[in-house]
Amino acid sequence: MSTLSTVQAPVMSRDRPQSVVIAGTHSGAVAFGEDIADDQYSVSELSHVEDESRARRVRGHAGLGAAGTKEIFLRTTLSRAPPGLERLRSVEDSEARTSTSSNSQISSGENGHPGSAPADHASDVSPDAPLDAFGSDVSTESDELEPLPSSFALFAKTKFQLKTTHAYCCAALSQPLLAKSERADILASLAAWVLILRIMGDLPDVDMGDKFQLSGDQPLIVSRVRNSFRQKYSKKDLEEAQAKYSELFKDPTGVDTRTLPFMPDRSDTMLHKVQYVCSLGIYKPELRDELYCQLCKQLTNNPSRNSTVRGWVLMALFAGSFCPSERFASCFTNFLREGPPEFSQKVDLLLRRTCTAGTRGYPPSWLEFQAAKNNKPLLVPVAFMNGYRTLCEVDAATTVKELIINISEKIGLMDVTGYSVYITLHTKISCLGHGLHRVMDAISECEQQTKKMGMRESSSLWRLFFRREYFTPWPMQPDDVVNVDLIYQQVMRGVALGEYKCEKDDVLVLMAAQFYYIDHQSDVTFQKLEPFVQNFLAEDPVRANQVAFFVEKIKEVVQKNLLVTRPRLMSLKEDTVSLAKDKWFLLFSRFYDAPKVVGPGVALSSVVIAVNNKGLYILDEADTIRMHIAFWEIVSIIKGRQNATIRTIKADDYLVSTYHSDDFYNLLTSFVDGLRMRSQYAVVIQDVTSQGGGGGSVALTRGDLLTLTKPYSEFNGETQLQGTCKRTGSVATVSRDKVYVIAAMEEPTSDMLGCVMVQLKKDSTTFMCDVDFKPQTLQLYSKQYFRPLSENTVTKLLQKASLKRDRGDTLWQFTREPLKKPLLKRTCGREDLRRPACRAFSAIQQYMKDVAPSHELTDMELANEWVIEPARRNKYLREEIFCQVIKQLTNNPDRSSEDRGWQLLQLLCITVTPVGELYHQVLGFVNGSKHPQARSCADLLTNQKMWGSRLYPPHYLEHDIVVKRQPNVRVQLLLPSGTTMTIEAGSRTKVANIKQEVTNRLQIKTSSEYSLFLSSAGGMHSLPDRSMYFDCLSHAEFYWLRQHSTSRDSEVQAPGLIMLKKIWVNASPGEDEEADKYFHFPQEVPNFLRGYHDCAAPQVVHLAALLYRAKFGSDEKHFEKFSSVAPSILPRGFPADQSLDYVKKVVEEDYHRSRGMSEDEARLRFLQIISTWPTYGSVFFEVKRLIRMYEFSKIPNWAFDDNSFTFIVMDNGVTTKILLETTVGHNLDDVVMSHISWVMNAQMRRKHGFFNKAGESVC
Repeated sequence: MSTLSTVQAPVMSRDRPQSVVIAGTHSGAVAFGEDIADDQYSVSELSHVEDESRARRVRGHAGLGAAGTKEIFLRTTLSRAPPGLERLRSVEDSEARTSTSSNSQISSGENGHPGSAPADHASDVSPDAPLDAFGSDVSTESDELEPLPSSFALFAKTKFQLKTTHAYCCAALSQPLLAKSERADILASLAAWVLILRIMGDLPDVDMGDKFQLSGDQPLIVSRVRNSFRQKYSKKDLEEAQAKYSELFKDPTGVDTRTLPFMPDRSDTMLHKVQYVCSLGIYKPELRDELYCQLCKQLTNNPSRNSTVRGWVLMALFAGSFCPSERFASCFTNFLREGPPEFSQKVDLLLRRTCTAGTRGYPPSWLEFQAAKNNKPLLVPVAFMNGYRTLCEVDAATTVKELIINISEKIGLMDVTGYSVYITLHTKISCLGHGLHRVMDAISECEQQTKKMGMRESSSLWRLFFRREYFTPWPMQPDDVVNVDLIYQQVMRGVALGEYKCEKDDVLVLMAAQFYYIDHQSDVTFQKLEPFVQNFLAEDPVRANQVAFFVEKIKEVVQKNLLVTRPRLMSLKEDTVSLAKDKWFLLFSRFYDAPKVVGPGVALSSVVIAVNNKGLYILDEADTIRMHIAFWEIVSIIKGRQNATIRTIKADDYLVSTYHSDDFYNLLTSFVDGLRMRSQYAVVIQDVTSQGGGGGSVALTRGDLLTLTKPYSEFNGETQLQGTCKRTGSVATVSRDKVYVIAAMEEPTSDMLGCVMVQLKKDSTTFMCDVDFKPQTLQLYSKQYFRPLSENTVTKLLQKASLKRDRGDTLWQFTREPLKKPLLKRTCGREDLRRPACRAFSAIQQYMKDVAPSHELTDMELANEWVIEPARRNKYLREEIFCQVIKQLTNNPDRSSEDRGWQLLQLLCITVTPVGELYHQVLGFVNGSKHPQARSCADLLTNQKMWGSRLYPPHYLEHDIVVKRQPNVRVQLLLPSGTTMTIEAGSRTKVANIKQEVTNRLQIKTSSEYSLFLSSAGGMHSLPDRSMYFDCLSHAEFYWLRQHSTSRDSEVQAPGLIMLKKIWVNASPGEDEEADKYFHFPQEVPNFLRGYHDCAAPQVVHLAALLYRAKFGSDEKHFEKFSSVAPSILPRGFPADQSLDYVKKVVEEDYHRSRGMSEDEARLRFLQIISTWPTYGSVFFEVKRLIRMYEFSKIPNWAFDDNSFTFIVMDNGVTTKILLETTVGHNLDDVVMSHISWVMNAQMRRKHGFFNKAGESVC
């Protein structure tokens, strides 16, 4: 097993020697101590507690502090005379004095009444509100691009309504920090302040001890929060609550808080308190800034390390649940930048992902709480239908779509279409699909249900499965071995379990014979056939009694067919997959509950819609097929709010009502459009005389079938299609708008053509729906979603009376006038977004040079800070800004302005993509444009929708290639051997793509054991494989580089990109010669030269001779200057007791004994010797002395900060904390986590069909 050696690696060395101290530390888990209601948590399943007595011992040791006292959460301040109470009162008095002295600094214009709201109050207004709710035409706020509050202190000074500072305090709040308009929000804010202080350990709580709860005796936290907000509160309730909160801070353990609104029960565990305060922000958008401000206040100048760590843990859970509003977002980003990097960087990353994924639906799970306390990633096991599992790293914002992509990259699956993730809890199973559903929301829901049943969340027996949900109407991608094997295993498992039923014995016998032959193809004997048949027929009560009959039948098929023909195993699996696709297509469907389906002669209610590779089926409660619509019959699909209208080739409209109309529309559209793009069959819809293949003319009549020369998608933007007329056999070229492409992979039958011909005679306009490559605008979209041009009542009356020219549809096209209000109704309906939307439009105009710049801002600052960043943070601003950019590109009379607008649109598409109907509008706009950058925008939109959005706005290198219209950036990458490689990196290039490119060029067998690092003055930082390369660069410049830069310029020195081997589990010398040459040898030589390996003097001499030969070959003249050569072949400090002349002599003698050995052979021999040592392949971090070596199975947890690294060692039931003083703790954390993740995955792969206990996941 791999071991960890606490020594410094060559690329991470420091001049100052590091020290080793065995002591306690304040990691996240230690800061929270022990919660009696939470189970013991371990970072991996490598170490586990075997019995309750050992569990108590482990928890006891884990709670020891530096002074040897046991720090237990909720118990350190639970005595009758709480030890922290005096500190609380002294801080409260100090805060009161500070508040009094700072009164003059608070703006006198802020309203201090708890029930009033300031002018900038952020509230959500319904998009369907009356037009007067949008405000007046004239904006009362300035839209100049003035700098926003950059520090939390300045934000607090200008926005807080309380006479308090921005810094830490433990005093009661008489009213919220930010003004609120509703009493429920005020009460929730006051309760949140108490909860945050208790979670951080700044306010003592009452110890209720262990409380026995019956199943379902307490409502779920989500329900409690919802019910609290639904209650009506009077002014008296508010005054009584304020008075009781004042008493609470005077006597935290004596005041009864059960009657306070929004206050959780005292018996709630720490997890429940965290979930409750997170639920407040999830449920009520108006509270999100308040919660963030309260927590930022407590983290500013906090004197307690324990309280600070707890606060950052809570901040990470906030960031994974909801985002701050636009008025606080930029200030909060700067707050994170100034925070401790071991916490703030992860919070920032999670917050950026939450901005993309949106607010979650459930509070953080027990699993997330444990991961946040231990500052570790979440590794969730996903099971396949063949019984194997894999670990996937997720976070609070991970969607099912992202998880599926992660799984496909791990197992080498080429096409993920049709695969979905399922979650089970006891006997319940739910399909999560493959879309934007959050994985951790599903897990949190399972934990909530487990809690409702009277069990702890930590014992929730949920499981995640990855399986095929449906087939596509077109053939599967060829040579996708993983895809075929996964479906084959699922089908065979389903047949054995009775999920897929075979009515005919012959089919069942053939499938069983193939299954047996594939599993035993290396040694086909029939000794195991009978138990195999018994297991295969176990779920069929009738056939289970006929084992002998099926044994003989299967044996006959194997002997007379399979053993004679010896078919390829892959072809047998493909046959099984084809059988499942044709026979069980209804079972391989995506199902939708449809309350109503209405159409010509059809009026169905409470039915189920099944979409599969054969078409759309409507099933009743008895699973009887009531209706079938084939894909070739569908002409168009129109999506409504909770419905979709399907127009068929007969001009019939079917209205399908479903609560999942978005998913239903997207799936059905993808099938119909996918078939049409792959189709080679088109019907002529108008009589036309076209150009023939020989130069003559060909007369085509309405209804003629054309077989296109290539699939329809390959014609791209061509206006002419070429094909062969079936009636005449002549090759013809016809205009695209004269034909209708049939959504079919096979040649249409006579019945299909007959239906088309009948409708052509009735109304040929039914088939004129191909607008993919025609110019589009937002004119039609604006009629439904844009606000009216004017909301003045008199103006509207005048327009209705036709006394004034109607200019209501000019909002969708170019203008040089500034926007007084946003374009979209729902953006106008949100007060906190109106000003950012108008500022964004002003920035767009300045970027496009349509107006003069108001400030000295660069193009990159205008685009990133004022346009792209707001679009990335807020989904409503995202739609608004896309509409604004397209508006300025529509009918733009200035070519230069238009070119800069397309640059801005491409930069916007690099980072984000619109959703819903606007996505299709934007895609149609760029597809219909002939601008040179339109194609790049279309590709970016498609890739963003498929693979996800970026976390940072475009890097300055990306701005450069967009302006120069170049596809990629050339990146210089350094290898340990000193070789420099040039890699082409684009906006969608991931770190893993660069690794794969390097290993492919060097012909190295695998890239999974290597990592990319950014090297700068701040040290070495590993880059996550699944992150975008330019996101990593932006993150490095934001956090790692500027803080170590002495220059005040906005640009900092670019970091160096290095590729190193990180996990040395498959590094046997000679197995991969290229890896030995470029990585193994050059990475091991510095370790040897620095004296990190423990080796005897004769070995040193022999290795030095090998290094000389590897460096100089057969050239012996360098021995004459041995003193200059010695540092490059001898370890540091060698020889200690011998002269250099003597060492030269023995090295030269050993060198001569290897005469005839080449440089490559010398390198290989060097590695072969080093590889026998236990420290081979280690990453070294220098310390004063090597204490001992520990296996990873004995390290259940660890933590790090800027100046130390602490890991916990469990050995024979004894827990020890070891503190290493080092400035490269982040590198140690990365190396240890990488190795442990690899070991856990390796163990999981060996445990076929293994299912862990309780939640079967790790952090």
